[in-house]
Parts: sequence; C-alpha cells; structure tokens
Amino acid sequence: MNKKWIVGILLCLFLVVGETTAVQAQSASAIFQEVNQFRLNNGLAPFQYSNALAAAAQNQANFMAANTVFTSHVGAGGSTPQSRAAASGYVGRVSENIVGGTGMTAARGLNWWVSSPVHYNTLITSRYQEAGTGFATNGNENFYVLVVGQPSDAPPPPAADPSPEVLFITPITLAQPGEDGSIVHVVQDGQALWSLAAHYELPLSDLLLFNSLPANAIVQPGDRITIRLAEGQAPPPTPTPPTMHTVLEGQSLWSIAVQYNVKLGDILWLNQLPEDAVLQPGELIRVRLAPDEVPPPTPTPILYHSVRSGQTLWEIAFTYNLTLDELLVLNNIDQNALLQPGDQLLVRQALPTPFPTQPPTETPLPATPTPAPTTTPTAPSTAVASLNNQSMAQTTTPEANGETAVAAETSPERPAIVGIVTGLAVGLLVIGLLAVVVLRSEII
Repeated sequence: MNKKWIVGILLCLFLVVGETTAVQAQSASAIFQEVNQFRLNNGLAPFQYSNALAAAAQNQANFMAANTVFTSHVGAGGSTPQSRAAASGYVGRVSENIVGGTGMTAARGLNWWVSSPVHYNTLITSRYQEAGTGFATNGNENFYVLVVGQPSDAPPPPAADPSPEVLFITPITLAQPGEDGSIVHVVQDGQALWSLAAHYELPLSDLLLFNSLPANAIVQPGDRITIRLAEGQAPPPTPTPPTMHTVLEGQSLWSIAVQYNVKLGDILWLNQLPEDAVLQPGELIRVRLAPDEVPPPTPTPILYHSVRSGQTLWEIAFTYNLTLDELLVLNNIDQNALLQPGDQLLVRQALPTPFPTQPPTETPLPATPTPAPTTTPTAPSTAVASLNNQSMAQTTTPEANGETAVAAETSPERPAIVGIVTGLAVGLLVIGLLAVVVLRSEII
C-alpha cells in the first residue's frame, strides 16, 4: 500500500513538473514571437533563435521568480548576462532585457520594453542577430527575460555589462474615468511618463500629445497627467517637431536617430557627416529640416563601406537601407561570412557610364515613277448613242451622267461635227420647202 502511495505521489509530481515546464516553454515562446513580430512591423529582420541564449534567459527568469527580483541583472552566485551566456555555451557578446510584475503577460512585457527608451534600443538593435527568451512565475508575479547576442570566434574582452538598466515597476493605482469620460492620473514617487504609458497601455506619443509635453519631459510627484481625453474633446494640435538636438554624454548618431524616429542616413546627410563621426557633448545635430528650410546638397552616393570593428552584416545593411539578401548578392557572400575591420563591402551598384547617342541617319527612298494615264476605249455603239441623245443627257440619272461623261471624254471633237451636219440638214430642208412652194405657185 505504501508503495502505491509513493508511486502516486511521484506520478503527480511528474505531471506537475511537466505542466510547469510546458507553461514556461509556451510563455517564453510567446514573448519571443512578440519581439520578432515587433521587429517585422518596423522593417527589421527577426532575431534567430539560440538555444544557448534561451538557456541563459531561463536561468535568470527562474532566479528572479524564486527571489522576487525586479531590480537587477545580477543572478545566482553574482552571475551577469555575459557569464550566464558563456556558462550556457554561447561564445559572443550579449545584452539582456528583463521585466516582471503581477499578472504580467508577454504582450504587456513587450509594451513595457517599447515604452522604455533604453529597452526599446535592444528591440530594434542591428548589432545583435540572435536571441533567446525565458519565463518563470512564483504564483503571484510573472517574469520575462530576453537575451540578445552576436556570435564570435572568441569570447569578448571583459567590459561593463551593456544591458540596459532594469525596469523598476512601481505599483500604481489606475485612475478611474470621470463623468465626462476623461482619465487624469496624479503622479506619485518613482513614476515616469513611459511607465504611465505602459501601465495604461497607450502609446507614449499619445501621452505627450494629450499633455503638450516634449519627449524629454520629466514629471514630478503631484503632476496631473491626462491619460484619456473627455468624450468629444478634440486633441490639442500636434506640436512642431524639433529640428536640432544637443548631444548628451554617451549618445551616438544611432541612438539619436532612434530617439527622433528618423533614419541614420538622413542625419548623416543633414549634417554632412561620415558614418563613423564621433560626437561631443554639447554639439548640435540637425535631426530634420524646418518647413521652409533649403536642404543641403545631395552627396555623391557611397559605393563601398569600410567595415569597422564589431560591425555585422545586418547592421551594415540596415545603415544603407538594404535588406540582408541585397547586401549578400552585391558582394557574392553568404550570411555566415566573417567580417574583418577594413573589409570593403559594396553597398550600391555604380551607375553605368552613358555613351553619346548618335543621331539617326536618314536613308533616301527611291523615287516612285508616276504611272501614265490609261485611256479607256469606247465602243462605237456607245459613241453613236451619245451623239443621238445629246439633248437628253441633261435629264438622265446620275449613273447615266457618269456613263455619258466617260463617253464624251474619250471623243472631245465630235460635238462640233454633229452641229455642222445638223445645220446643213436644216438648211437643205428649208431650201426643199421653198422649192416646193415656188413650184406649186407656178402650177396654179
């Protein structure tokens, strides 16, 4: 009997562990799919799944759930994202996003990362090609971990952890709609605009628009932030976007392009800068043209890119607005090609040199001989009919007129002869009549 109980308990434990593992795998897969769909929606290539990175992400998620850790990338035994990836067999550099909270779902976790500028950079990065995700729960809170990586032949040198600061999610009480349907939130300690946007699940841009705030606005406890407009209330006019940016410590052209949602190539063009330009704090960078501003001259298109240390094919393709396949075809390489600093990659086909167009030569056409007019012979009977019926020709039908005209056109001298003969006949007839009269009078 005791053996049956033991077997039953072991079977239940096996089922519970199996179900927990299945839930973890399903939730980890859900956040991975959410991240890749977000990248596809923004014109970026999806991350390639890495089993080693997924193992590292799952280890950290388990640690966070077991110890209710929200505020640190440090894991069991003082491990870091880089050391956890190495322990899982991954060779290359990595970065990590984490998020956790009560009732946290994959969709909400992604929304938190999108709303946070530093975590958003990890989602849209072109420096990392692979990723793995992990999920764990302690029954009350759910924890998600995303680890992205770029493989290499040798481990990266020891350096500061490139992972963004952790998301410290301060619990808040959601404000209820007023009688007019509007929602106004009173800011508490530790709350920021991006965290409010994540809690209320609305785009940060809407929050800035409703409150007429700039992107770098800082809120203070007690500030009243409009979350939703009253029913029928028109939103305020869209503010004129800034045209200049003052560089801060640690900023790059890439991070500035992400901040203002513009292309890196546009910033390079507007400021006439090379891609490897080094920015200094306090420097002014133009991020877009004013409505009435004349654009700078268009530079000569770059044909070749000189690879810098740490650059990837994805990053280079994204910089020049190419797909990875287009870059591979241009250089006749595959996606596993190893890049070395100084390598020259073709990023645009040179335009063919136009040749002068010769004017077309006119070819003289041979002269066409003019055919001699053909005389249609007229039967004698037709001529006689024409002569005997000259006075009736004017009253005939159009078809008869046509036929008579053809006959007359073939003998233009005959009407004069007919007139002379007629005149002689009339004269002879008159003379004959006079002779008859004279002879009759003599007889009488």
